[in-house]
Amino acid sequence: MDRLFAILWYVFILAAAFTIAGWRYNMGPVIWMRRSRGRARALEDDASRRELVERVRQRLPQASDQNTVFSLQVESHSSGGGRMRVTTYTYYYKVFVADADCLWVLPFSYDRKTRSYQVGDPVPLTREIIQSVSLSGKRDKKLSVSFTLKPELGQDTVIMVLEPLQFQRNKFYPFDFLQEAACARAMDITEKLALSACGLTPEDLEKTRLEDECGNYAIAAGFCGFFGIVAAYASHALLLPLILFGAALALFGVMLSKRQIPKISLIIVIVQAVIAFWLVR
Repeated sequence: MDRLFAILWYVFILAAAFTIAGWRYNMGPVIWMRRSRGRARALEDDASRRELVERVRQRLPQASDQNTVFSLQVESHSSGGGRMRVTTYTYYYKVFVADADCLWVLPFSYDRKTRSYQVGDPVPLTREIIQSVSLSGKRDKKLSVSFTLKPELGQDTVIMVLEPLQFQRNKFYPFDFLQEAACARAMDITEKLALSACGLTPEDLEKTRLEDECGNYAIAAGFCGFFGIVAAYASHALLLPLILFGAALALFGVMLSKRQIPKISLIIVIVQAVIAFWLVR
């Protein structure tokens, strides 16, 4: 009976760890299934893509399927304290058109109840108004491009999210369609703007992206260490803590393979490992 209880604890701790990791990185079986269904619908019917491009073309004649990007940025905000914390999500919709030497930004408003949308008037994003450019996320999946604007413009940042596959993760996502060519075109223009506006090469941009990506690996390693402590306290056995701390080491290995050296996160995980070992004794 005690052995069965220990096994159930192992399963619970692993499930909790994977659930939190999935929530943090927008992963898990539900998202994977929705992605698969979204891709199938996008391949079967591109009517929603054609309709969006046509609406954008009415505002900007040079828009086409090859250069029109639908961008959805999601931000989370936590409030409250103690035992009650509330997390709210804000969705920012935009359309970008990659022109010869600039990106056009078009506001996009979406009514999730009627599943209808409107496209606003285009505004040019040119090298003259850009102060810096940085990347975050993963290429060919979800890559965020942050354009920091010059202070005198009164607006801080414009963020373009490049997702080759748009699919309905929840009711706030309006489309299932593919925009691979448009995302590639937008990235080409981004690199040209970064170079001409602030002297950043594609290698410089990739460095900023790797720093962000490896920061997420460091957070995931910390979660593994935390659940390693929980596992040590619950089971008083080494097996599950070793698995979790092994996962943390694997994440550090990925960081090193990308030429990013873990610092504070490594110290935190070492302290967590010492605590877990002390609990198992």
